[in-house]
Amino acid sequence: MEQDLEAYIRQRCRKLKLSLSDLSRQAGISRQTLYECWSNNQSYPSLSTLVALSQVLEVHPLRLLQLVFQRTELPAAHHALPGDQSAFVDDVTVPDGEKLLTGQRFTKTWRLQNVGTVPWVDRQLACQDDDLLVFYGKGEQLKLAERLKPDMERLAIPETQPGQTVDLSVTFTTPSIPCTVISYWKMLKPDGSFAFPESTGLWTKVKVVGPTQAAGFNTDAWQEN
Repeated sequence: MEQDLEAYIRQRCRKLKLSLSDLSRQAGISRQTLYECWSNNQSYPSLSTLVALSQVLEVHPLRLLQLVFQRTELPAAHHALPGDQSAFVDDVTVPDGEKLLTGQRFTKTWRLQNVGTVPWVDRQLACQDDDLLVFYGKGEQLKLAERLKPDMERLAIPETQPGQTVDLSVTFTTPSIPCTVISYWKMLKPDGSFAFPESTGLWTKVKVVGPTQAAGFNTDAWQEN
């Protein structure tokens, strides 16, 4: 069932033990502005509001943007090939919520299985992230949110026959400031279209901390030299 923005925000607040008043205060917005994020069908919330909310809710801003734009009817998407199916098997490395240092390199490995009847040939895994920028003045720009920086934006997927599993690895560098950050990836067919357009895809979510917060966990875990 598709989730709307209000339901998602309330769900995250319950998980983080925040009231809507707490959320508004920590995001630096009014309760009215918060309510208008999901109740005003005539306009969209500002990007700065969504970024502020995402930081308090500990989610990627793109997740909130996705829910905002669900209100808009979009052209029909491409569908997966008949019999083409994938299943997530495991986070081989760096489970969600892992604590890493600022500026740390790490390798994330996902394991997928081809559970359909269509061989995966000449496919790629593509990063779906982007920098959130505001342009002002004479061409100046301000980055509103840090993101994980992958060594490559696309990864070739080895040929995977039905029933086989495949490990897909991407090396990232964490942001230079403490934050919780997510990177989303989706499989592409040889023509560049999404193999599974209705699927969320793969993601990695890490909590980035500064050196003074690093006590109590192994800073060498998942470290890339």
